Amino acid sequence: MRGLSAKELLELWERGMESSEIERGLLMLSYCLPERPWAQLAAVSIGRRDSMLLELRRATLGTALNAFAVCPGCAEELEFEMNAEELGLSSGGEEQAEEHSFQQGPFSVHCRLPDSTDLYAASSCASVEEARQMILSRCIHSIEAVPEFVEQAPAAGEIPEAVAEGFEAYLSERESAADVSLKLECPSCGQRWELALDIVSFFWREIQSVARRIVLEVDALARSYGWGEAEILSMTPARRQLYLEMVG
Repeated sequence: MRGLSAKELLELWERGMESSEIERGLLMLSYCLPERPWAQLAAVSIGRRDSMLLELRRATLGTALNAFAVCPGCAEELEFEMNAEELGLSSGGEEQAEEHSFQQGPFSVHCRLPDSTDLYAASSCASVEEARQMILSRCIHSIEAVPEFVEQAPAAGEIPEAVAEGFEAYLSERESAADVSLKLECPSCGQRWELALDIVSFFWREIQSVARRIVLEVDALARSYGWGEAEILSMTPARRQLYLEMVG
């Protein structure tokens, strides 16, 4: 996958400034799948979206991910570095089937993987549990009991908790990019905990930082040489840096 150019980074930053996190994820995805209309981007599963965004981030900024966390035990501020290659995620390049099925006890469950439209619908829910039930009801299409257990078949619209847990386990296996957790340990107090990696918010914070730096570089070079923004952005990062060193 090709990385974002300086011009594209600025465009993405400007378009996403007033957007929600769900919309920012779709904006980023549009640079991975430029031929897709918005509705088709929204239908890409969250796991595939996150895999592709991680690949886009890797192609744009490299494999090193510099992260920050606060220890829940002593409030110590931690800075650490991860390697994107070590997360063990696929690039998400292949298409996934729209319909999926799995067996949970006596039930055969037919479903689809959650996408951005489901996240948007769940974002209006008043609680985490309400959001969970919303996604379950949208993504689980049917629950059929095998013949010998047909009397245990749930009523229409009912999702047994065992089926809900089976669906979540199925997602964890099929959509690993949407459920990346980092195991951390505080060097000060020894507290251990897991931190979820949200690639959309992580990449967006980096885009904000890089965009501001690019704007400062454009300003410095425009003032010194009289070049326009388009001309400066068309330069490679190495050439821009060389001119900046000469100005400095």
